[in-house]
Amino acid sequence: MRYGIFDWVEASGRPPAEVYEHKIELAVAAERAGFHGLFVAEHHGTPLSIDGSPTALLSAIFQRTRRLRAGALTFCLPWHHPYRFYSEVCMLDQLSHGRLELGVGRGVSPIESRIFGMENVEQSRERYRATLDAFFEACRGDSMSVNGVEAEVHVKPYQRPYPPLWFPSSNKDGIDFTARHGYHTAFIGKHSDCKPLFERYREVWEKHRNEAGRHNAHVDAPFLARTQHVVVADTDSEAERMGVAAYKAWDGHIHHLTRKLGRPDAHKTTPFDADSAQRLIAGAPRTVLQGVAEMLRATGANYLLCVFSFGDLHPENALRSLELFASEVKPGL
Repeated sequence: MRYGIFDWVEASGRPPAEVYEHKIELAVAAERAGFHGLFVAEHHGTPLSIDGSPTALLSAIFQRTRRLRAGALTFCLPWHHPYRFYSEVCMLDQLSHGRLELGVGRGVSPIESRIFGMENVEQSRERYRATLDAFFEACRGDSMSVNGVEAEVHVKPYQRPYPPLWFPSSNKDGIDFTARHGYHTAFIGKHSDCKPLFERYREVWEKHRNEAGRHNAHVDAPFLARTQHVVVADTDSEAERMGVAAYKAWDGHIHHLTRKLGRPDAHKTTPFDADSAQRLIAGAPRTVLQGVAEMLRATGANYLLCVFSFGDLHPENALRSLELFASEVKPGL
């Protein structure tokens, strides 16, 4: 079992400078607590994320840590110019001395994709594939072909052939692709939907693990990660009070764009219901230990992506939650 942190980098009513500094402090605390990695989201035009440039925040995190791995989950490739994306990934990997984890995707929100000129899903998929193919091409050679122009590349990733790849998957079609190529993956959805997908992943991965041409062939053992909102406090009542309030703010953020346009929510998000796509575990350390252990058994995950800082939860409470989790919950798992 590995442990990491996932963070949307939400607008929280505090100045953005304070938000960014808090995320860096969270990364430092995670490294001190022995966590494997920290991952940030990429969203635009929504209070769910004011992380307009994941590379900028990741660069700051790498300069304040020495062992912690970090990355975007995900870089939304259709929103990035292929040459700039390759160059920034190489810079991050070099600056971190090989601590970058590289999440790639096409962007889950068609509303956000329109900001970058994507008119439909097909166009988004095409741009995603073209950008990823160009990235692989540049890693293999000395140039990259973009828009008919042959551009030289003078920097390679620190990790060869490139950093470990992540690709979130929430359906059977996606999980087959992810497993065949050996991507690390992360799941957001109902607990009951998670385990069958992870079992399918393991089956497909075992079948294809020795095939040539796999995108993540340089990774020996894939991570199957589950995201989990967690609040730990001295008492159950204190943790639940803080967690439910922060969850309500997060729920407003994650559905902000669809509700603004009068569209139905894509997923049910309630803190404690069994069919919620993202449940909350809140309580004293013993309560959280029981809840997390049950969740891991129900999902079959081998990587726990904790969401400690979400909604409008005060930074001090998020850091205290991480501290209690590391000292009193993680050892029990």
